[in-house]
Formats: sequence, structure tokens, C-alpha cells
Amino acid sequence: MNAMSGGVSIALCTARQVCGFQWFVDSLAPQLGDDDAELIVVDGLYSPERAHRFAGIVGNRMAFRHVAAKPTPFNGPYRVTPMDFFAAASARNTAVVFARKPYIVFVDDSAILAPGWWAAVREAANARIVVSGSYAKRWRMLVRNGILLSSHASPEGLDSRWNCGDDHGVVRIAGSHFFTATAGLPRELLLELNGFDELCDGCGGEDYQLGLRIQNAGIPLFYDRRIHTIESEELGWLGPTMRRYDPTIEEGTYLSKLRTFGVTSRVSDAEFKLSAMTVDIAIGSRMTRSLGNYYSLRDLGPDDLARLPARFPRRHWFNDCPLSEISPDKPLPIEIRPTAAFARFAGR
Repeated sequence: MNAMSGGVSIALCTARQVCGFQWFVDSLAPQLGDDDAELIVVDGLYSPERAHRFAGIVGNRMAFRHVAAKPTPFNGPYRVTPMDFFAAASARNTAVVFARKPYIVFVDDSAILAPGWWAAVREAANARIVVSGSYAKRWRMLVRNGILLSSHASPEGLDSRWNCGDDHGVVRIAGSHFFTATAGLPRELLLELNGFDELCDGCGGEDYQLGLRIQNAGIPLFYDRRIHTIESEELGWLGPTMRRYDPTIEEGTYLSKLRTFGVTSRVSDAEFKLSAMTVDIAIGSRMTRSLGNYYSLRDLGPDDLARLPARFPRRHWFNDCPLSEISPDKPLPIEIRPTAAFARFAGR
């Protein structure tokens, strides 16, 4: 395998009290060797005590930084909304701000890395391609020293794209199949496209919306099932569960709103919901740069983050509802409350 050119930033975003960080680091460290890589944790629950604990888990096994998620109107101490909502686009853009390497790979929390994960990531980084890796979700995972010893398959836990993949290399995919359970792309491309689109914060779908924009830019996307993660279903159900905001509006109002983005007709046949409009806009307008970010990601440095709240929108772009009044579109699922023994077992 060719030597790495420029290195890789590995970004893990979390807002869980228990996120399996020990598992993740133990599975990553032996694969890295002496390669040029840094691990960045973007933490929605950042505290000095938590940062100290995470740093103790990493030790001297790799370059490591633990940073607070940047301010967003949907989540965290600067929020405008009455409660925390899903804001993955904002969290992932935080990683782009802090990343020092020319290639970034994003990984979900509550996962361990399969053998060969890093070797395939390194190939993608050297080739500077846009790649989405595979995932599987398991119950009752027994992990020791980063190795999965036993687990129980989840009935619907295997990546829906699995049978389209190849054990020996990458295959082309459409932008709508770009999922970021684990995914890599050049940092410069993210800067050029102004990052993940915060139009999607609240409802989600920021990963495949980015995939559609990359496709609009004429850049190929690939799927590599060798870049494989195994996610714990139990850890995925631990609180806090981030609420989703995906409201519906009248058909006429929906179509009128679409026209403000230069889109005259729908491409989807879904309900007239927020999540559907993010897709209709991305495809119908052939957009490449994000539309919902109130900043230039290229010009945003760590010292600029504290000034972002002054630029927050006060009303939601989709239905003009005051952000201070929005509420979840459906009840929260029941959360599993972790016991102290489970927290120790999972490596909190």
C-alpha cells in the first residue's frame, strides 16, 4: 500500500453520556500504526471532566483533540429552540473547522471498527475520493480490547446497500446513497460546498443531501463495504434521544416556498414535509453549495465560533414558525437507562 499523502482527520460526533468510546479507540489504535492521523471528538456534552476522561482513554496512542460542538440554534447552550433537536450538520461542520488534515472520515458513535477499516480508508484518502462505508447493527455486543467477541444480529441491522458492494474495492453509487455512519471525503471539497447543509438540522438527512450536491457538482461517489463499522443497538437507544422536527405544510404553500429556491416542480412524491423539501431543493435547483449555513465554512476558524449566535435565524425557513416555539413532530421513543455496570462494560 502506498504511503499516505497528507494524513486523515477522523471525526466522531457524539451527544451521548455513554457512547462506547473505549470500544472505538481500542479498535482503531492497532490499525493506525505510525500513519499520519488525528482523532477529533466533537462533543455536544463537552465538559473539562469529560475531556479529561476521553483523553485518558486515548492516552498516547494517537493524536487527539476533544472539542465542544459549535453553537447552533437547535441544540446546546446557545439554542433558540425550547429543547434540543437533532443537529448533525452543525456538529459535523464543527469537525471540518478543527480538522488539520486534507482528508476527513466521519464515524458514528456507539461503533467499533471492523478489521481492515483503516486500510480501506487509507486507500480512499490517497485517491482523494468521496466514499461511504458500510455498517451493521448488533445487540448484546461483547467487546474486549477492541475486538468483537460475540453479538446478536439485528433483524434490520445490515446496511441496505450491502449487496451492491464488493469485498475487493469500491463501487459507484448515487448521491442519495451517501450515508455517513462512516464516510470519507477531501476537506477541500467540504469547504468548496460550504459543508453539511444546516437546512437539514432538525429533520436530518444532511448526509444524502450532501451526496446529492456532490453529484450535482459532477463528482463521483463510491461505496466501500470494507470500510465497515459494527454499531451497538443498546448504545443507540441510550439517551439523550435527539428530537426531530419534520413538519408538514399545505401543498400550495409548499410549492410557493419551492419557487423561492428556483424550483418549479417537485421531484419527490412524499408528503409535503420539511425533509422532502430539502431533497426537492437539492435536486430541482442543482445546488452544490449549502443554502442553510449562515457563515462561510472556509472562513470560519475556532476563534469565530463564539460569534455565531448573533447571526442565528429566529424563525424556521420552512414554515416561518418562531424557533422558540417549535415542538417535536412525534413523541420521543422510550430510552434505555444505563446501569453503572453497563456503562463500564461499554466504555463510556
